[in-house]
Formats: sequence, structure tokens, C-alpha cells
Amino acid sequence: MTLLHSILLGLIQGATEFLPVSSSAHLFLAQRLLGINEPELAFDLLLHLATLAAVLFFLRSELVSMLSSMVRRDPWMAPSEWGRRDIGLVVLASLPTAVIGFAFHKMVETDLTYWGIGARYLVLTAMLFLTNLQFRHKADPERIESWEAVAIGVIQGAAVFPGLSRSGSTIILALVLGIGPRRAAKFSFLISIPAIAGGALVTLMKGMSRLPAVTLSVAGFLVALATGYVSLMIVERLVVRGRFHRFAPYTLALAALCFYLQYFR
Repeated sequence: MTLLHSILLGLIQGATEFLPVSSSAHLFLAQRLLGINEPELAFDLLLHLATLAAVLFFLRSELVSMLSSMVRRDPWMAPSEWGRRDIGLVVLASLPTAVIGFAFHKMVETDLTYWGIGARYLVLTAMLFLTNLQFRHKADPERIESWEAVAIGVIQGAAVFPGLSRSGSTIILALVLGIGPRRAAKFSFLISIPAIAGGALVTLMKGMSRLPAVTLSVAGFLVALATGYVSLMIVERLVVRGRFHRFAPYTLALAALCFYLQYFR
């Protein structure tokens, strides 16, 4: 592994983990088109830990509020404040994600085609255009119901298939359900914590390899950490401003690229 290799892998992991563009599909295309080999298990785990650190730092105030609510005596909370109820919602959302992820992860690793990824990119593109619409009115857009958390967890699990972005799918469904934009983005980031941790655990269960040189490991980790944090800021800003659909031309172009590679190369 070279320094450039470690930086590119850090960029791919950090940016595509949270942008609605599918990190696994980008890694697949990078391997085929740029000759970038899939990282060794230890380095892959390191990059996952970097993006996990990025989202933990980004949501530090929400996480502190949720943890402090466990020992707070006063049950009253402002509608926009994160508390103990949100801990239960995260658990509800994570359960179907875990079941779907463990059920299909072997299929995902062995049955990847340009056609399949391209088709899922088309679905993602259509979903991104839906962010301009609202199909359900909520009296309290800040409140997430239990069944809504489960539904968001199911679609997060479905995003195990490359081409269906985890962050994109969960945010879009939350918006369609009438959840407020900022709340939708933050909840998507929040449920990514157990999802990323679970992915790291799966990587760890596959075995362990040696990390590359210290310089390469540190460079990859820092690039993934910084890129992940910037990506989180970009996603939240675009969702709040109603501009999440701006990623649609990019995912449509990726779909076209996948179909071209399937049929003409």
C-alpha cells in the first residue's frame, strides 16, 4: 500500500459513508476502474473506526443529552431535545437493520454485478427526487413514532446492497413520513452508529491482518475522519435547506456508468 492508496481509500470511506451515494458501490467501482484493491481487513476496520469517530463527534451534544436523560429526574423535555425515548428508537431501528444485514451480507459480497448496482442507483435517484415532496403531514414533525423508527431501520438494512445509500435511504424515508429535515438527518446519523459498529464487528469476525506502516495508517484514518465530518455537515445543510435532491444527477450518472460497463465493456 502506498500513501496515495491509503489517502484514496480514506476519502472514499469518509465521503461516501454519509453522502447519499453508496460507499460499497463506490469501492466496487474504484476496484474495477482505478485498480484500487480492497483494503486489508485491519485497514478496513481502521477506516470504519474513523467514520464512527466522525459521527460520534458530530453528534456529541445529542449523545450527551441522551445519556444525561437516563439519570435526569425531570421528565419534561423540549420537543427538539434528544432524550431517553430516542435511545429506544435507535434500538428499534437497529434491530431490523441487523437482521437484514446478517441475512444478506454473504450474498452481497459474492453476487455483485454492474447491472444490479446500476438498477439500485436508479432507485436511489428516484428517491432523491422525492425529497421535494411530502406524503404525510405530522402534527409534530420533531416526534418519531416507534413504527417509523422500525420502517427507517428496515430501509437502512436494505441499503446493505451496493447502490442503495444507507444515509440517503433513511433520510429520504424520514422526510417522506413528514419528519422535520434536521430531525431526519440527525436520526439517520444516530442510527448509523450501531450500523457502522456492526460493520466493524463483521470485519473483525472475518479475521485480522496487519496494519500497513504507521504513516499510511494514520494518514488513512485522519483523511477518513476529516472527510466524514465534512460530509456530515454537507448532508445536514442540504437536507435542512431542501436541496438533498442535488445528488440525483450524480447517482443517475453512476447508474448510466454501471449499465455502460455491463453491456459495452
